[in-house]
Amino acid sequence: MKAPDKKAVMAKKALLAKKAMMARKANAKPVRRRRRIRQTFDRFVVLATDLNNVPKDSTGWTASLTSGSTTVTADFDEFGVVRFPTISTLTTVSYLLRIRDAAGNQLTQKNIPANREFYVARF
Repeated sequence: MKAPDKKAVMAKKALLAKKAMMARKANAKPVRRRRRIRQTFDRFVVLATDLNNVPKDSTGWTASLTSGSTTVTADFDEFGVVRFPTISTLTTVSYLLRIRDAAGNQLTQKNIPANREFYVARF
């Protein structure tokens, strides 16, 4: 084979390979990016449980969070959960949590560190 013919054959093979690769790309499915779902609470939540992690019946209970001279109070639901609508998460300061029953008797007092979305009060 002469040198010019050899170059033509190699160019033709390269062109066919390029066409085959372009056809594979056209038929390929697009790459799907997986979205990372990050589930976070937007407001601070406290869960009241017993020492076996069973939620307490907390009808009529209240919880108060104190930081410095600021105190925020919210009511529990019957499932042992209280949501503080004015405290966004992650918290930036530590809080003192006081839980009171329906009669106003203090049941427990806990220190909650900063950088929290929720807190489980076991007592």
